[in-house]
Amino acid sequence: MPQRRWVWEPFSPDTTSLSGDIGKLFRNDPVKAPGVLEREAPTPNAAVMAREVIQNSWDAAGEARRLSPPPPEFAIEFAFHSALGDEKLSLARALGLDALADRLRACGRGEERAKLGLREHTCLDSLDDNRSPLSYLVITETGTTGMYGAWATGKSRMYLALAALGYTPKPDGGGSYGYGKAGMIRGSATHSIVAYTCFRDGSAEDGVTRRLLGMTYWGQHTLNGESYPGFARFGCETDEERVVPFENEEADEVAQSLGLALRDPASGSDFGTTFLVVEPTVDPDHLMRAIERYWWPPLEDSSIPFNISIRTEQGQRHPRPKKDPVLRTFIEAYELATVPQDNTHPHKRSTKLTAIKGAPAGTLGMVADLIGWSYPQQTEVDAPHRVEHRSLIALMREPRMVVEYYVAGQTAPFVRGVFVADQALDGDLRKTEPKGHDAWQTKPDEDGDTAAAEIAETVLNRIKSNVVTFRMSLKPPKPPQEQLRLPEFDKLMRQLLRGDGPSAPPPAGPRDVSIRLDPILEDVNGEQVRAVGRAKFGLSEDFTGEAATVQVRLRYVLVEDDRAGDAVPLEIQPPAGFARPHDSDHYTGEILRGSPAEFTFQSAPHDALWTGRMIAEADVVQDDPP
Repeated sequence: MPQRRWVWEPFSPDTTSLSGDIGKLFRNDPVKAPGVLEREAPTPNAAVMAREVIQNSWDAAGEARRLSPPPPEFAIEFAFHSALGDEKLSLARALGLDALADRLRACGRGEERAKLGLREHTCLDSLDDNRSPLSYLVITETGTTGMYGAWATGKSRMYLALAALGYTPKPDGGGSYGYGKAGMIRGSATHSIVAYTCFRDGSAEDGVTRRLLGMTYWGQHTLNGESYPGFARFGCETDEERVVPFENEEADEVAQSLGLALRDPASGSDFGTTFLVVEPTVDPDHLMRAIERYWWPPLEDSSIPFNISIRTEQGQRHPRPKKDPVLRTFIEAYELATVPQDNTHPHKRSTKLTAIKGAPAGTLGMVADLIGWSYPQQTEVDAPHRVEHRSLIALMREPRMVVEYYVAGQTAPFVRGVFVADQALDGDLRKTEPKGHDAWQTKPDEDGDTAAAEIAETVLNRIKSNVVTFRMSLKPPKPPQEQLRLPEFDKLMRQLLRGDGPSAPPPAGPRDVSIRLDPILEDVNGEQVRAVGRAKFGLSEDFTGEAATVQVRLRYVLVEDDRAGDAVPLEIQPPAGFARPHDSDHYTGEILRGSPAEFTFQSAPHDALWTGRMIAEADVVQDDPP
């Protein structure tokens, strides 16, 4: 039996390091669940695991499909286990959990444990209690490449996946190597995982086809006067006091002691990786909902070789997105976007977005239900859980994971849809995604790709414009003028003729701030326009002071049925001295009498068929002292 133990990496001033608490990368990132998706939303840990872990495996499957011979169908299984009695004792010994428990006790509790990134109680606190089960999750992927690459080089996929962070961008697919582990680490209460991988033989590997390595990721801590970044490796200790993965037969032997199914390098169907996650923090039901919510496109597309299952003591289950009435509407829209349509159904629409810089942009499919969820206030009066409904578009690119359910409208009739980006834009859109791959960002950071952000902004603006056009086509036509009746107006006229109605509208009250708007419409591309112009704010004659602190708000909205509808994104350049607090929609600054504050603005493009209205508001919030 190979010797195995957890070895903690010591702090060294001669090497660059970071805290091992990598799971915190996603700790404060909210999981978006807009509109109706707020109902029965999966937990953040389940959502991150479903997105990150499956995406990493799916990226590897995409690489494998380009090899010859191609692998079998991609599949990944999440198997939840629980060990008691002798089985628990055997597994804990095989995993070396006693050593982790001893170290945890030595580090202390309360604030000291919090520094490690761990919760107040984990399975390490009850290893000796036979009544307390030891839970673990086994994630098994097939149809991928496995974590190949010589360990002593920077090209080892196992090293990049388990021991590096954001090392290099992947050639295609999700993002940078290493971030996916954060999703798995968050899924372990002890932040401990083991990976057993099998891959094709190669000359650079010197005959190595299997490896097994465990990693524990805790925060920086001090023990016995020594400082540790928080990384521990479970592997084979060399004469140079380094820890490297178990290889080939030793890897098989350790995997078997952990209860993992062995992988045969002679069988192409065994290429891939098996992960063991100690004490999962993810519930099977929540994980299933997260898988259905973010991975329904490849699950429902018969042309994509994609299979996912969850196994518990009750048996094996497969995701069934079509059983969810909300997801079923997005699946319908996906078919509109991916299968040629004739657009003969008034409540369905498929639109190819116009090319961006000469490259095809992608296709948008949209659906509505005018006697159902498009007007929820008519059908959900007695619903036990009311939500703020939105028009939602599922954004996706080549991996076919739902990047985001993008809010494209906030008023009825609501529509749902899917935008499938063309492969020509895949690389640009990927550059705009944050580490969680859950948005196409339109404002790059200082080191971001400005051109890619502009492409993302153009895509989102065109999606929103098409949503507005589709929504307006769903509304019933206005009756002819001769049939139009205004009951309140008729009532008012009758009162005036009888002499018992109001004589005139009350005059407007005095205003502290005078506002002057000078907007004009600019043609963008023959199909879209945008509003540009200036807004001036000055102290009015009704205001008695010589200076005042003023709050200014500018909005540009589309007019629907003579009322303000959806807001159009607005780029505003304020004058010197005016600033906008974080997460606020107003600017605050000082105005002097005789020196108006001048703002310039430019709206995002919108369909030229629709009328926009510029709205300016200003209020004095602090007068000069007398």
